[in-house]
Amino acid sequence: MSTISAEQFGQICDDVWRDRTAVLSRRGILSVEDALVRAVYWRIRKAGGEPDRSIEHYSSLLDKLVQRCRDEAARSC
Repeated sequence: MSTISAEQFGQICDDVWRDRTAVLSRRGILSVEDALVRAVYWRIRKAGGEPDRSIEHYSSLLDKLVQRCRDEAARSC
């Protein structure tokens, strides 16, 4: 299994954000945040990779993705 760099991980997060409507329409009982993180996970797996460091090093990228979603939800209210 190959490793995913921080840049690639960030791109996957950006891709999930771009596709958020489709991702969230298939979330089932998951929260919005859980659905986004699940989508990131599966896209990493689909790419055949795993993070090249501890996932803790990527938590800021996941936090950014979740915050973008929360900000969008707040603006739509």
